[in-house]
This record gives sequence, structure tokens and C-alpha cells, in this order.
Amino acid sequence: MAYEESGRAVVLGAGIGGLLAARVLSEHYGEVVVVDRDELPDGPEHRRFVPQSHHAHGLLGSGRQVMVSLFPGLSAELDAAGAITSGSGDPAMGDRSIFLVRNGTTIRIPAWWTGGFCASRVLIEHSIRERVRAIPNVTLRDRTAAVGLLTSGTRRRVTGVRTEDGEVGADLVVDASGRNSALPEWLERIGYRPPEESVVHSDVRYASLVTEPDPSFDPEWLIILGAQATSGSSVGGVVLRIENGLLHMSFGTTGQGTPIPSDIGELRAFADRMTAPVTAEALRHSTPLGPVRKYHVRRNVRRYYDRMSEMPAGLVALGDAASASNPIYGQGMSVAALSASRLGRLLAEEGGARRPGFERRAARAIAATSVEAWRLALGEDLRYGCRTQGVRTPWTARFDAGYRNRLERAAALDPEVASAFNDVLNLHRPLSSLGSPRVVRRVLRPLRDRNPGPLSATIAAVLGAA
Repeated sequence: MAYEESGRAVVLGAGIGGLLAARVLSEHYGEVVVVDRDELPDGPEHRRFVPQSHHAHGLLGSGRQVMVSLFPGLSAELDAAGAITSGSGDPAMGDRSIFLVRNGTTIRIPAWWTGGFCASRVLIEHSIRERVRAIPNVTLRDRTAAVGLLTSGTRRRVTGVRTEDGEVGADLVVDASGRNSALPEWLERIGYRPPEESVVHSDVRYASLVTEPDPSFDPEWLIILGAQATSGSSVGGVVLRIENGLLHMSFGTTGQGTPIPSDIGELRAFADRMTAPVTAEALRHSTPLGPVRKYHVRRNVRRYYDRMSEMPAGLVALGDAASASNPIYGQGMSVAALSASRLGRLLAEEGGARRPGFERRAARAIAATSVEAWRLALGEDLRYGCRTQGVRTPWTARFDAGYRNRLERAAALDPEVASAFNDVLNLHRPLSSLGSPRVVRRVLRPLRDRNPGPLSATIAAVLGAA
């Protein structure tokens, strides 16, 4: 591998975003050092400082595209580890669908329009981590907590990071430390105003577990996304098929919702009362393989590094460190992948990070990769009455609920609408594309005029298309 410039890049965080950033930086720097306060395992295991890994994670088609382009053969590796991918030919994929459930109405979206992996976060992260470990000029330094920035004498350039074990010099520092990034505080310490923020107080509470389905349980879905709105909140659940035939389930609330129990018996009763029947059925027909894990996310934040009036050279933030939307929408891994990919393209276009103003151009490019995910999540959060601060809401974020409901129902019956909808959900196309004249005409056609195609009798009946 040829390096386009010498020097060292330091990446903060060894999660999905940090590992992908290290991969793209390895083509442009003689040395890349990834520092993380956690102990990095040798297998697909949970980490102490990543409690969210116990909860269901979705990888979108856009994220998968980035990962397989950066790591050829990754899909085959995950297949061999028991994951399900759209290109694997696994019979578990078949023509099964995503089930989208809102307030008792089940919408079936054909799975052939989707392109992500059906695998746990720990398996995906492990596979990528091992690939990054094998890159000759990349070093992973675990159990190394970063505590601040190093700067030049004028403080106009970041020259590395301070860790609990000493200083690590760098020509470029990339913050991929996640939604709890300390970078705004570190910037204040060196004399810069922190970036503006948009905040959504979603108050998400999770209870999650991994289960083994009963041998006789053979549902027609691949993924279930179920939610019902109540006054000022939503309650729902997600069920994902993951590696080795297991199910990863997360039940939760957004807004001021009902508390989530952690006892398995109480959780089954909660699912029966508060979530879609198809979600509760999956829990009833499977055996838990471990304890129920709980998690709480109080707020989601978009940090506008691209709007800072002054920013030091040698510093970039990406992934959740820059824009962390509501995790229930499963966008985090994919946005991190898109951000890392865009950073790599910018480095290639400019021949490295040496030109003045690179960091500002990088911040703008990275912001552009996450804006659609933020708008999608914001639209849903507004639908559930979440409180916001400093939020700008373009019309695309306030999609009319009636049109959105009709679009989801049309997607179950109309392949062209399903394709357009999935392109947006998978972050291939902007939300505004669902308002194009062609899509609108198809969405507003009477449902009874459509051919239900491969829909099961049960789902067709729910849709009123039987």
C-alpha cells in the first residue's frame, strides 16, 4: 500500500466509526494510531464502555456498501460466521420482509430492496477490527484514555492528544469517540468556542435480549420494526434475525413512556400489552440466552463543526461525535461509515490534509453525510412530541403524517414506492425524493387498484387488499 503523505494520524475511539476512519487514513499517513479507553477483545464480545452493543443494531444498505468497498471479502467472512446478507443466498433471507408496524397496522416492505447485514454489532465490529489490526501501518492502543488536545504555541493547530499514559503527537486528530465526545469541552480549554448544537430530548429507554427461536417457529419476516404512539411518547420493539439463527430483540420507549421491565416474565407481559402482536409473538416463541439488558439515552445531539467561525487546524470529528440521532432508527453504524468514506475521498481529492482550510472542508463534507439521517430521525421524534433545543426543522423533517402513513401502506403493495422508500431509509437518497411527482402519484393511487403480489393472506387482509 502506498502512502500519500508521511506523518501520523490519531483516531479517538475504536468503535465502528474509528475503525473505518483508521482504514481510510491508512492510505494517506505513514502511521495511524487508534486510542480507546476500553480493552479490545479478540473475539465478537461486548465491551465495558460500549453498553449500547447489548441492544439491537441495524446496518443499512449504504453502510454495507462502504464496508465491503473498504474491506473486500467482508460479506463472505460474515456469512461464514453465521450472519445473513442479501448476497449470501442464505435460505433464511428468501423473500422475507421487513415488517413495519404502526398502531396496529402492519406494513410489509419486501426485503429484496434492502442491502444491510443481519448480524449483531459485536460480530460486525469484530470482523472490521481484525481487518484493521492486519493493516501494517495501523496500531490499536486499547486501555488508553484520551484526556485532552495538544496544540501548537499559537493554539491554531492541534498537534496530538494527551492520554493518561502520556502524549501522542499527530498531524491529524480524528474524533470518533461517539455521542459522549468530550471534544466541545476540550476546544473550550484551548480557547475556542464550542460548536452550536441541536438537541432532541428523546429520552429513549431500552430493554434488550438475545433469544433462540423455537424449532417450530418459522415467521415470514426478517426484521420487525414496531411502534405505537401514545400521548407525548411512543412504545415499540424491534426484532432482528442475527447470526446463527438467533433473534436480537429490543423493546423501548421514546418520550415520557412507560418504564421498561427487566424481568423476563414482566417483559413478555409488557410486549403483549404495549407492542405490535407480531413483535410480542417472537418473544413468546423463543428462549432467552442471557439476562435482559437496559439502556437509557436522554438526548440526541447534532454538533455543527461545519459552522464554527474559528477552528484549529489538524482536527476533524465524525460519526456520533458530530451527529448522534435517536438510536432507535438504526442509523449510527451507517452514518459513521458514510462519514469515514467521505473523509477518505476528500483526502484523495486534495492529496492529503495539508492545504489550508482542509478541516473546515472536511467538517462540511462530513455534515452532508449525516444530514439526511438526522432529518429522518427528527421527523419521527417530532411525531412523538419530543422536546427540542436549537433545532431547525425544514419541511422534509415535518413530513405530513397522513402522507407518511399512506406512503408506508403503498410501499407494501407497489414495488416502485417500496424501492423509493427503501432508498431513503437506507440513506441512498434524500427524504425530499419521496415528494417527487412520480412517487406522489403512485402513493396517492387508491390502494385497491394495486396488485398485492407476494403478500401473504394475513398481511393482505391487514392492509385491506385481500
